[in-house]
Amino acid sequence: MKLTFIKTQTGLIPDCEETREILNKVKNGDGIILDYKPKRNIKFHRRLFALLNLIFQNQNHYKSIDNILEMCKFKAGYFETIITHKGEKHYKTKSISFDEMDNVSFEEFYKKCIDVALELTGIGQKDLEQQIINFI
Repeated sequence: MKLTFIKTQTGLIPDCEETREILNKVKNGDGIILDYKPKRNIKFHRRLFALLNLIFQNQNHYKSIDNILEMCKFKAGYFETIITHKGEKHYKTKSISFDEMDNVSFEEFYKKCIDVALELTGIGQKDLEQQIINFI
């Protein structure tokens, strides 16, 4: 079970009603084990999808944003190789979900997606960054 909190000067407070309800069930004096993992920045996640939309609108090869995301994962090296019992190689992209990537890994992935966008669209980097801001 995952609970989300916000750190304040007086301690941790529940981030949502679900966390609050579960925390209320814990008796005073009981210990809780926390596995700390910072939340990923949702604004940065939105930037990625704005970028994917821009790539999609400025190319004519890929048929969906999902196809562009998969291609970006491959170009960024964000996949694993699976070798069958016959020695055949198959490739599977990794997840970029909030649970699978921390902020640092996501930022690295995003930078590689920028490189893909520059290659596919022909838009200059400054124009691309401005269009992403406008898109959000």
